[in-house]
Amino acid sequence: MEAFIAIFSILYTFWPLILLFGVRDLFVKGRPFLERVRLGFSRIFIAWIVWAFFFGYLQWQDHDPVSLLPGKLDHLLFYVLGLVSGLVTLGWLVYRFRKHRIRLKDARSLEDLLAMSPEDFEALIVTLFRSYGHQAEVAGGNGDHGVDVVVISEQGEKWIVQCKRYSGSVGEPVVRDLYGTMLHEEAQQAYLITTGSFTRQAADWVTGKPIVLYDGEGLVKLIRRTQKAKSQKAI
Repeated sequence: MEAFIAIFSILYTFWPLILLFGVRDLFVKGRPFLERVRLGFSRIFIAWIVWAFFFGYLQWQDHDPVSLLPGKLDHLLFYVLGLVSGLVTLGWLVYRFRKHRIRLKDARSLEDLLAMSPEDFEALIVTLFRSYGHQAEVAGGNGDHGVDVVVISEQGEKWIVQCKRYSGSVGEPVVRDLYGTMLHEEAQQAYLITTGSFTRQAADWVTGKPIVLYDGEGLVKLIRRTQKAKSQKAI
């Protein structure tokens, strides 16, 4: 017991080093500045929780930890760091949850789909696949090779999905590239979902291949069918 008290007391002394966990993220290249700040605060909060455990244990043992600053000031700064980093982290989690909680009823028409951001459109497609019992996640990252959503079907197959939220036409070169990506990713099926339309050449090219195309009108119809099926199931 005394050994734990001594170790935790020494470790708590260096709690200001927590800031280093976040400061290093500010200098990571390739990320937007606000994203770096958010990530820095998140790392600080995670580290703060560890040090808070040390501090809580010492308080439970009625032992005042060793501090480099006057006791009350040291504790105040420690609490403020935890409060600020915790609020930033919690606020970001709430924001992310609300932003990506896209429901099928948010897409009642093609105009609703076009009004979505690309991120929200991808989140909607994830929700759509999950409605049918599949596992689906937004791919993300720089090395996704044009894959926006990855689906693991109920049968355990891997499907890849490319989402294109615009009003133009998707041509044959796009579906050819998707087919190559499907083979590279060793997926059993590919989906190309757009709010626009497909050229006749694109539609003809996928004939006989494991590629499913959904244009804007077809997607709206699918969403409505899915909503109706869910409503009837709920009844």
